[in-house]
Amino acid sequence: MLNILLWTVPVVLTVVLVWLLGGVLTRFREAVTALERKVTAPAPAQQEADPVDPLALRLQACERFTLMLERISVPNLLLRLPPHEETPPREYRAELLLAIRQEVEYNITQQIYVSDSLWSIITHARDNISLQIARAAEEAESSRHIADRLRMISGQQEENPIALAQGAIRREAASVLTR
Repeated sequence: MLNILLWTVPVVLTVVLVWLLGGVLTRFREAVTALERKVTAPAPAQQEADPVDPLALRLQACERFTLMLERISVPNLLLRLPPHEETPPREYRAELLLAIRQEVEYNITQQIYVSDSLWSIITHARDNISLQIARAAEEAESSRHIADRLRMISGQQEENPIALAQGAIRREAASVLTR
């Protein structure tokens, strides 16, 4: 009897393990088959993306350029980067020019949505502000001196390059809207 028991217990345990593993393997096989079907099945027709409205892109470019010009205007530039006595004049000049450069670089791709003449006016305004900074920094003794001279130079200009560029942007936006 002990011999029969010693033989039946392992057989019963083996049968139970095979039955349990068989269920796990079946579920695993079904999951693999489902994944294979999912991978090989043709992708459902993707919804076509909304078409891009070229007028909206042009208007958005005008908005971004207007904001950029506001940010590089002398008063706003000096508010964002006020002069500090401990900043050497060369460093302050470099900070101001770098701020302008970064603003333009951030918005540079928008030029493809505006006319060449508008882009030319915008770059002229940028160059004019950069030139004002360079002139104000000539022989400056401190960063505060640069800021004061820059305010004076900017105020003495007959035509504000930023205002001219913003006017050109408004005209281009108006022409986009009336088409």
